[in-house]
Amino acid sequence: MYVAGMSSWTWVCVMGGALVCVGVVTRIVCRQRRRLPVPRDVVLVHHFFGRGWKVPSKSPFPMKLETFLRITKTPYMNDHSGRMSAKGKTPWIEYNDTQVSDSQFCIEFLKKKKGIDLNRGLSEQQKAIARAFLKLIEENLYWALCIELFCNEANIPLLKPMSPLKGLGFWLYYWFVKRSIKSATWGHGIGRHSVEDVWTIAQADIQALSQYLGQKKYFMGEEPAEIDCTLFGMLSFLLVTMQGTRYESFTKQNHANLVTYFQRMKSSYWPDWDTLITASESFQNDQGPTHYSGLSFILTC
Repeated sequence: MYVAGMSSWTWVCVMGGALVCVGVVTRIVCRQRRRLPVPRDVVLVHHFFGRGWKVPSKSPFPMKLETFLRITKTPYMNDHSGRMSAKGKTPWIEYNDTQVSDSQFCIEFLKKKKGIDLNRGLSEQQKAIARAFLKLIEENLYWALCIELFCNEANIPLLKPMSPLKGLGFWLYYWFVKRSIKSATWGHGIGRHSVEDVWTIAQADIQALSQYLGQKKYFMGEEPAEIDCTLFGMLSFLLVTMQGTRYESFTKQNHANLVTYFQRMKSSYWPDWDTLITASESFQNDQGPTHYSGLSFILTC
């Protein structure tokens, strides 16, 4: 069926995008039939995309959640099968008989359930500052990064190696993701600005993060706090996934303390980084084994 007023190319894109979606959904439905056996009191983290090309997750939010689990030494397993939560969100967790969606809600749930709190050493004022920066990172900077990566066509060559599809499939994938990002950011408001205006906003956000971090070991002081999980996850996206973009160059050239901080966090909590990226010759699919304090092993029940 051809819709009047729709160009041939648009029609091809729509149909191609629909086919890609059907393929992805079919793959997910098939995978959902295989459930991992999980020991009691072990957190099961559900990812949609699985491991990334040069970073353990293509999304900063699973990175945030896993970093929290690693810092708090909470035993967890990963499920890369693509199962979505009841809310249609990812990442999400299962803990014993409870399901929780959204990375922040997952952290809040585990804090109460296990009695752990990375913010226990912070004053009430520091907690307020940390929350304000969390919102800057997740509700502002994140969308700026997405707009740059997917809506600035200069970055298309950087996207091709990390795309799950090649050839014509890549262009259908790119069209679909770009359209989704534009729709989401238009509703948010930041997407109503030009790519260059968003670039100006992002520079101010990165500068604010750098200035507050200063020379501290962690973002709030000498001990890791909850905000460090969020910042590390977003810097993984900015400095690794977005390698070759002006965002990465700007950060490295003007805010070296953020780069040093990222490397310090990576070394401390992700010593197995190289085994968790698909570009590495030592890559291992870690779906199933239990992680504890950054290392993998099988728990005995």
